[in-house]
Amino acid sequence: MTPRQRVLTALRHERPDRVPLFYRDVPEVRTRLMAHFGCQTFDELLACLDVDFRWVEPRYVGPPLEDAATGRRRDIWGVEYHYVPFNERAGYWEPVERPLAGCDDPARLADYPWPRLEWFDFSTLADQVAAYDDYAIMTAPGYCSPGILQCPIQALVGEEKSLVDMVLNPTFFDALVERVLAFNVPFIERMFEAAGRRIDFFRIGDDFGTQRGPLISPETYRRRLLGPLRAMADTAKRYGAHYYHHSCGSVRQLIPDLLETGVEVLDPLQVEAAGMAPAELKAEFGDRLCFSGGVDEQNLLPRGTPDEVRAGVHRLLDVMAPRGGFFLGPTHNFQDDIPTENILAMYEAARLM
Repeated sequence: MTPRQRVLTALRHERPDRVPLFYRDVPEVRTRLMAHFGCQTFDELLACLDVDFRWVEPRYVGPPLEDAATGRRRDIWGVEYHYVPFNERAGYWEPVERPLAGCDDPARLADYPWPRLEWFDFSTLADQVAAYDDYAIMTAPGYCSPGILQCPIQALVGEEKSLVDMVLNPTFFDALVERVLAFNVPFIERMFEAAGRRIDFFRIGDDFGTQRGPLISPETYRRRLLGPLRAMADTAKRYGAHYYHHSCGSVRQLIPDLLETGVEVLDPLQVEAAGMAPAELKAEFGDRLCFSGGVDEQNLLPRGTPDEVRAGVHRLLDVMAPRGGFFLGPTHNFQDDIPTENILAMYEAARLM
């Protein structure tokens, strides 16, 4: 099987020749793995690991997003970030300015500088998808995998305010959603038109779970988010794409509503979050939903030995691989605390089953 055939076979809930392999990382891990294999490009690294997916995105050609003088950067929504190291090797970009944090009036949104389609060169997508003809192609994380709640709304107004507004100021929240959709929907259309129906998966990144349960109730999800998310997903589905939704955490209570939204693949299967036991999810939703992820990053990958990682992968595949419907990968981006040998053991164990 080609990688694309393998992925689409699993998506149809049929068993392919081996489980499809997924990949996600932080920059420090990518640099380390590329050095290990002697790779010059990210594509070479993916090939070394036999990853079945490739990612594409239009080229950003808009106003500069990085300020060399301050060391800060902005996203396309105008949110400012500063790099915060957590050890001598690694760190994260954290928001330091939320430009709509003090806004409660929908009328004020008309004057905000929203992103513009002309900031992107969609013509570059044709060559990208042509280069990945044998692979399952997905929209890359970031601006071409748009969400609603986490990004951009929580980035614009703050996490706490976004959750309060959903309940106590829904007029403002819904107006903000309309502004987001006014950019996202035509962006999605332009992206898929330019790719010529060759993108297999439309990725939406929107976190709805904590370690112990959903961040919002199913009722709030249905009232505030289901319709907008479905509007974006349906736009991509008109071009033959499948809806791949990323949400960390415990989202089991939301799965029926995610299915109603049109989700076909749920990522990640975060196995140590409450209610996310693989066997239970496979039994309850395995005929309707494909799961992605599953290799634990909270304990197994950073703290286990390579042999323990291999054994964990085997146990996971014994449960999730039958009847297809599963892509194996980490439960989040590979983090800097994960030893290289454990990442290699994970992929090796999956390839050999």
